[in-house]
Amino acid sequence: MRVESFLRRAPSKSVSEDAIVLNEKINVYGVFDGATPLTSFQDEQGMNGAYLAANIFKDYFTTRYPENLPLIEGVAVANRLLKAHMEKYKINQEKYVHLWSTCAAIIKFEKDGMVSFAQLGDCMIVAEYQNGMIKVLTRDTVKDIGYRARVWREELRKQGVHIPDEEYFQDRKRQLCFNRTLANKPFGYSVANGSEEVAHFIQHGQVRGSELKAILLLSDGLFHPNFSLVETFKKIRNANVSDYVLDLEGHEIKNQLRSDDKAGIMIRI
Repeated sequence: MRVESFLRRAPSKSVSEDAIVLNEKINVYGVFDGATPLTSFQDEQGMNGAYLAANIFKDYFTTRYPENLPLIEGVAVANRLLKAHMEKYKINQEKYVHLWSTCAAIIKFEKDGMVSFAQLGDCMIVAEYQNGMIKVLTRDTVKDIGYRARVWREELRKQGVHIPDEEYFQDRKRQLCFNRTLANKPFGYSVANGSEEVAHFIQHGQVRGSELKAILLLSDGLFHPNFSLVETFKKIRNANVSDYVLDLEGHEIKNQLRSDDKAGIMIRI
């Protein structure tokens, strides 16, 4: 296998809230994207909840993940470690806005020739098969969350729940605070945030390694506003992750678009 990886923080941040795992010893690879916090918490090193969540997952799958443990169970264990870290710092886990959280996309090349995958949120996995077919293996559960949040607010109002009118939610931070309440709910989105519900929302599966030609893991910072994920895969495959990022960053600057942390792993088999 040839493994290419890329990790870069956004210009607006002091550290990257994305993280990657390249555990070649047991053939586990992962991309993690911490959700930018809505509170001011920092640990002794000045790190926020997004950085900590992504790196708790990174550290677990780099140094502590047992090779014989199914990948989906590994995600559940890492999520419990995240909960334990929040308890250590006395984070109020009853309030969604205080939770540290991270999206995740992880793959494992099994000894029986299968490739297992597990995913949460909008970190994504795209595979190219030997027959030339390119398939997105995971669903972006964060996509259109703003629309679904508005629909849910309207439903709550119909039920008699006091919810401010939509003018109130024109403020970006208020939108995000409400969106966090939809974490790991059927009409919301999936994310590792220490809650027990996470285990019910992990997308997972297996593909035959012999059928694969390449596989890409990426955080949403690598999404191009003009390309589908299949098109993005082709552009990275035909060059490399670094060249693709240079083009994407040029597009972001030219069009005055917000630039996010960027993380990606391309594995050519």
